[in-house]
Amino acid sequence: MAKPWKILDLNPDETLKQCLHRVALTRYQETFSYESGTLKGEDIEVLHDMRVAARRLRAMLRIFKECYSKKKFKKHDARLSSLIRSLGNVREHDVFLAALEEHKKNLGAADRKVVDLLIARETTARMLHRRLLVRELKVLRTSKYADSFAAFVNTSL
Repeated sequence: MAKPWKILDLNPDETLKQCLHRVALTRYQETFSYESGTLKGEDIEVLHDMRVAARRLRAMLRIFKECYSKKKFKKHDARLSSLIRSLGNVREHDVFLAALEEHKKNLGAADRKVVDLLIARETTARMLHRRLLVRELKVLRTSKYADSFAAFVNTSL
């Protein structure tokens, strides 16, 4: 798991709004720094890192939710929740498939065939969830969610 990005130039002499803005945008940039690797789908750990970073972002926003308008907070919280759920759906399949592959090594030929069928079923389910995740990431990109999020963070306090 990737370590959280450091918040650069955080100054206790700045206003809460300035600090909150810097923290939120850093967490957002951290989350979406994993987007291209997640879209490629070649390394399951990149997807995991994106999920963890998105959870950090959402947790940070929830801590400071009183600093935002309720309506805008709910919108962004729901958007992040949906993204985290989509990432989690794919991640659950990744972890289960890895466990099945490891378990299969210790089985006899007949049992391996049964596990192979289960792996095929899980792989298909993973592909479905992955397609949904890719679609969600593309919607975020085409709807210019980064701009919307930045505007939301700027309206704090």
